[in-house]
Amino acid sequence: MKRFFAVFVLGICAASSRANVVDPAPQRGRTVSSINWIDETGRVRRLSEFSGYPLILLPIYTRCPGACQQNVDRLKAALADASNNPRQFRVLLFSFDPTDEAARLVNYRQHENVPLGWSIGAASQTNIDTLLESIGIQVGNAGVEFTHPNIVVFLDSKLRVAKWIYGTAYTGRDVDLALRVASGESDWIGRYAQLLYALLLFAGSVLCVALCYHLMELFALRRSNRTGPGIHPFATDR
Repeated sequence: MKRFFAVFVLGICAASSRANVVDPAPQRGRTVSSINWIDETGRVRRLSEFSGYPLILLPIYTRCPGACQQNVDRLKAALADASNNPRQFRVLLFSFDPTDEAARLVNYRQHENVPLGWSIGAASQTNIDTLLESIGIQVGNAGVEFTHPNIVVFLDSKLRVAKWIYGTAYTGRDVDLALRVASGESDWIGRYAQLLYALLLFAGSVLCVALCYHLMELFALRRSNRTGPGIHPFATDR
């Protein structure tokens, strides 16, 4: 039983150490790089042009067979249900495919029915890598396609990461909250999410250890009752 208890504690320690491993991810408050990018007219622009407004940044690529289309459709639906004034923020669909040129962006806007108020951009590989690294997103090659996270990032008016949403299971209310945070509203849950997770992990570990100890005591008591009065459960003949 002591061996089991030791193994259990080691397992808890291992789980705690794995929880401290840092994976590439957006970092709240980090300023993204103001790269050069190209819009659908072929004009070279700077990301800093979006300064002064919250920016919704959705990484995509035009040849994506499914996920990027779902991401764009979800963002369109969520913004249609959101209550924020579209004039108070900007949206950029940013391609991380260096082969996406202006003509492809034009076709993509038409094919996906992208709202006219949204910007669509592409960039060189160097600028793509710089922007994605500054945000905390990794994209990999999978043959002629890409592996990428489904994520929409909300930047504040100074192009700093304010909030992000993974996946496509979000609503207009989630977008409203993210835009309010990007506009300067406090987000204490998101800000202290890692601390809360660590506290929950520690509390769960303590609870598991206490439960294990209680079960050991209960097992010893039952074994003592079975051996009869006056005989210690761990006694041996000499």
